Amino acid sequence: MRTAECPKGNSADLRKRKRKAGKWAKWEFLENKATAIRNIWAFSLILGLLIGWGGCSQADNPGNPPVTPAPKQADSGTGMAQTGPLAPEVASISGGSDVPRQRPEAISNDPKVIRLERQDLTLGGQKPAEKDPLRLSYPNDPDTINAITASDTVSDAFHRRVYESLAQADYTNPDNLLPCLATHWDFDPETLTFTIYLRRGVKWHPMQLPNGKPLPQREFSAQDVKFTFDCVLNPHIEAAHIRSYYEDPEEKDPSRRYKIRVRVVDDYTVKIRWTKPYFLAKEFTLAAVAIIPRHVYSVNEQGEPISFDFSSKEFAEGFNNHWANRMMCGTGPMIFKEWVRDNRLVLVRNPDYWGAPYFFSEVIYRCIPNSNTSTQMGLQNELDWVGVAEKDRFLQCLEHANVKSGRVIPHAYEYPGYRYIGYNLRRDLFKDKALRWALAYATPVDRMIKEVFQNQAVRVTGPFLPGSSACDPSVEPVPYDLEKARQILEEAGWQDTDGNGIRDKLINNVKVQASFELMIFADAPSFRAIAEMYQESCRRIGVEVKLAPAKWQLMLQKLRKWDFEACMLGWGTSWSKSDPFQIWHSSQADVQDSSNHIGYRNPEVDRLIEQLRVTLDEKKQIELYHKIHRLIYEDQPYTFLFSEKATALRHGRIQNVQFYRLRPCYDSREWYSTSPP
Repeated sequence: MRTAECPKGNSADLRKRKRKAGKWAKWEFLENKATAIRNIWAFSLILGLLIGWGGCSQADNPGNPPVTPAPKQADSGTGMAQTGPLAPEVASISGGSDVPRQRPEAISNDPKVIRLERQDLTLGGQKPAEKDPLRLSYPNDPDTINAITASDTVSDAFHRRVYESLAQADYTNPDNLLPCLATHWDFDPETLTFTIYLRRGVKWHPMQLPNGKPLPQREFSAQDVKFTFDCVLNPHIEAAHIRSYYEDPEEKDPSRRYKIRVRVVDDYTVKIRWTKPYFLAKEFTLAAVAIIPRHVYSVNEQGEPISFDFSSKEFAEGFNNHWANRMMCGTGPMIFKEWVRDNRLVLVRNPDYWGAPYFFSEVIYRCIPNSNTSTQMGLQNELDWVGVAEKDRFLQCLEHANVKSGRVIPHAYEYPGYRYIGYNLRRDLFKDKALRWALAYATPVDRMIKEVFQNQAVRVTGPFLPGSSACDPSVEPVPYDLEKARQILEEAGWQDTDGNGIRDKLINNVKVQASFELMIFADAPSFRAIAEMYQESCRRIGVEVKLAPAKWQLMLQKLRKWDFEACMLGWGTSWSKSDPFQIWHSSQADVQDSSNHIGYRNPEVDRLIEQLRVTLDEKKQIELYHKIHRLIYEDQPYTFLFSEKATALRHGRIQNVQFYRLRPCYDSREWYSTSPP
């Protein structure tokens, strides 16, 4: 493997980098020491902390560029993407009698479940505060906060405290699911049917129509579960990012295109049957979808039914543009109060919550696009938690008086996700695999990690995280080699025929310039820095890259409509099993609003993904993951960059912050404070 080519700094620069490295080593030593002390203390008190759904995602941190939470899975507790009249019933799918058997006892002796369900103490073992706001921030407004159609981490952060799924993730054991809106469930392996028993007495949050008229107070029921899945499976609703997991790409009959059948047995019992085995069936039955209220999202602004057919295009149009898409109505521990665009989003504690209450009386998100401003607010104790994506800035924070005094606590922690440069393969320029490989050789990833991220990131070679069983460790990172990049371009026919410094090539008798726009997140200085490195390296091989900064809302819109040439983005992923279908299967390339926004197609990758989805043997799953990894690497549809550590500042008043490997890597329901701000 060739060594990376990067400009040599002067001696002053070298001394500066050594000082920074020394600071990192010193800080990490202190952080590890503190962590060990906390762990010993926790063990001595025999703390059995429960992990559920309700932390705060990277989008809570204005310094961290938002990422798209790829596959909507149960790692965050709901796995949210990152969702009136009765709909026509789906045919019976139970494979047996329609008469429900006697409802099993719902009381659990599991200490984790008992802790979740007790209503006097928070998950941190505290009485809820009478008046104490949790002060957070976010970088830019999303275009919608509808729990089904939103697919970014800013919306996901908002949703976490408001919406719930049937089951929630156990952060201490990622393979385990804990009860949430369902108290328990059975699975029949012969019929592939889940029988789900719902929690009784759960109330939907209060909601009113745009004209100010309150909607009737409703109790959560099986009809809401069926309605939610009806919405997800409506092909006209903008939920392709989650719907793809339920699709059967081999099925040609439109009426059988989805692999699940949902039937209401009674108000508190639902049966969900899979028509084919699926290796993530449990997760995508119980924890991948936030349940939404039918009495809200099935009616128009006047409170009248949008349509009596929830699978219709008429209903989808009303849902996609619903009056409640700027609000939230769930069953969770916090209730939506207001959203003032470019200013704030506010949640208040739910007095009727069925389970452990939230410690804080309010959650106040402030919209702060400038990451330097949010960092300074964190250092001055004006925010309780703030992400600091720029590692140079984070190092500088370590020298601040409030950090040294303990009034502000710095954190660096593992965050499952990766960054990439994606190419719109619908464009003639990027259909040339040779050009994509040349761009990979011209990308100084190691230099980006060293100079911009202060070595607080690791390279990735494909869509699966290093160290996970899905990642093939034999795949080597593409080295930085400009000569190799030039050679590839020459051999592929890319030459500068007009002397303008930009290579060109005849494609279908049309001269195509090796020039493109790279869309980047406008409010992330560190990603602007690495984009400029990439731009300069590409210039040196005769490829013009024009940077196109955009606000997050605009980026999402352009991605959904394929209105871009290349983009620098990130996926939030999972350490546990994930389904590559959403991002990499060809069937999603022609679906607007899907996660395959680059239009990637490879029939062999399709075949392997389809095989993976019905493979239950874990050893065989790993073999399939590795083959998928290698094939995607060979195609280079992305220039894969790195997986970075998340860095953040915490107000010293916030206590009981634990870190986990499941996104968002902490659970704010466990937090409490020593005093109000």
